Amino acid sequence: MNQSRNTIALIIFSALFLTAVFACKSSKKAVAKQDQYAPVAQTEPAAKGRSSLEDDYRAMTAAYTPWADVSVPVKVQVKKPKNISVSGTLSMSYGKSMSLTLKMLFIDVATVYADTDSVIIVSKAAGAYFAESMKRFTAASGLTLADLQSLMLGQAFTPGNGTAKPNQASQFSLAEDKEISGEDFRAWSMAPKKMPKGVDWHFTAIAPTTNDTQVTPQIFALDIEAGTNKLLCTFAQSELTAAGTIASMMQIEGSVKKHAVDMVISGSASRASWNTGRTPTRPSIPRNAKRLGTEQIFKMLNKF
Repeated sequence: MNQSRNTIALIIFSALFLTAVFACKSSKKAVAKQDQYAPVAQTEPAAKGRSSLEDDYRAMTAAYTPWADVSVPVKVQVKKPKNISVSGTLSMSYGKSMSLTLKMLFIDVATVYADTDSVIIVSKAAGAYFAESMKRFTAASGLTLADLQSLMLGQAFTPGNGTAKPNQASQFSLAEDKEISGEDFRAWSMAPKKMPKGVDWHFTAIAPTTNDTQVTPQIFALDIEAGTNKLLCTFAQSELTAAGTIASMMQIEGSVKKHAVDMVISGSASRASWNTGRTPTRPSIPRNAKRLGTEQIFKMLNKF
């Protein structure tokens, strides 16, 4: 019974981690692997003579398509702090709400829900839940629900304004990263110019350097650091969808409060349903359920 509760606590932690990844403060450069770059073909040829990072930014964000809602099967594989695997469904209504239901052996074990008012994680099996104000989260990180939804799709976003647009290049500091760049591609950092005090993070993007290529520049890493907490998010498996170019896989590695973290969230883009008008349902909190704080969840993790 205790093992079952500990497993559920780990799942709640994983779900909490997905929604709170940006609560950290960042200052380090991303360290990315070159073989993780897997760009997809553009619908239109890339402009010849491309030379500036601003052009790369505009080409990347022009590959994003406005969307209203999506529902997609996902798999969450947690390797650290303990090895578990759960399946689920990610449902999102852009800028309004999102829900991630997680199952183990076909049994609902946790639901992550967020809207413009709050972030809620409920585990009926454990009789516990976590709740936080979205306003507080936004004040601490500078990010909105739409920003988090863009993150889940592996798309760049402008803090506070959702998916990044081609005419927003001036809101970022762009700089080439020659340590990562290769012979046929150029890596560059993309850091928001305006963030709340004490918050600092940036994307790493990559683009081809040849003039006749037809591949799309895209982000493939996001680095976050806060004190001893360090995280690196990498994106892979690019696909063309109703939302334009997205990444079907996100890996989060690092450490949080001395706990090693390594998890992969992957979605089945071929089975996704786009723009159907469906809205995620806010989960009900069971009567007598215990409210858990972040520190309590970490204390439960100490038992592993």
